[in-house]
Amino acid sequence: MQAETTEAFDASSALCYSANTLNRCGEKRKDTEWVKSLKAASETRFLIQANDSFIFNIEQEIDPVQHTAEVLGTLGIKDATTIFLGLDEEDSDRPYFGVRYSTDAETLEEELEKRGPFAAYGLRGIAMKRAASSKVFGMMAQAAAVGRWHLSHKMCSQCGKPTELAEAGYRRDCPSCSAQHFPRTDPAVIMLITHGDKCLMGRPYHLAENVYTTLAGFVEPGETLEDAVRREVFEEAGVKVGKVTYIASQPWPFPSNIMAGFHGEALTTDLNIDYEEMEDCQWFTKEETLRMLQGEAESGLICPPDISIAHHLIKIFTEGK
Repeated sequence: MQAETTEAFDASSALCYSANTLNRCGEKRKDTEWVKSLKAASETRFLIQANDSFIFNIEQEIDPVQHTAEVLGTLGIKDATTIFLGLDEEDSDRPYFGVRYSTDAETLEEELEKRGPFAAYGLRGIAMKRAASSKVFGMMAQAAAVGRWHLSHKMCSQCGKPTELAEAGYRRDCPSCSAQHFPRTDPAVIMLITHGDKCLMGRPYHLAENVYTTLAGFVEPGETLEDAVRREVFEEAGVKVGKVTYIASQPWPFPSNIMAGFHGEALTTDLNIDYEEMEDCQWFTKEETLRMLQGEAESGLICPPDISIAHHLIKIFTEGK
């Protein structure tokens, strides 16, 4: 059961993709008949993905991404991966499933228009437009991450033979060698490094124009989260970091990461930028950073939007918390 106190006691639940209150019923997912009965129930709702995009009913103002089983037939979906997401205890234990299917991306829009008032949108764009509730964003992140894992794990990593979906989508079994495979979440650290009233931000090459953001990187084997913060900052910017403080975490389903957010205190300030990884790194004053957050910096530089934990790490710094 989802703890009723989550929202009151941790900062993570306020972040986009984080407010997932479904009871995932991990102890019941192996009961195939129980899962089958939920799938057939009239009150059940489905979050449907075509490739990496979610299907919306554009004529439905309330919960346009939540579909009945009838819509699955209307869309003519075949060879889909269906995942049990959980029960919504805030809505009379309504069951939710994620359904993902592959199709021709070039003809998807036309095909959806033929079948009804449907359109497909990417999860990042949906979040930027606030096109779903915070609770539904959490469900969508869950569905997207697990669905993408199934797409990339159809073959057994031990023997190379085909695997089969099991445990309502939370396991894949290999009939050939009896290996069991489970969805993975890749841990990454994301951190705002400060020195007095200044903070360190950078520009990876893939970032949108004029955006400066926190540094980040994947955790390596045999490494604590705190040491991953120190290593990544030194590798990317040449700055040594001392004290590291955990702030919050955020599921980041692109494709299946958990972002652990930190503040860190710099021991040095001279920059030695790794230009293979970063286009630039700079120290910004708190005043400059606040104007960047507000989109009012004379330089035209800005910070990431508030769907990202990076935004919140920066905001906390500017507020002096």
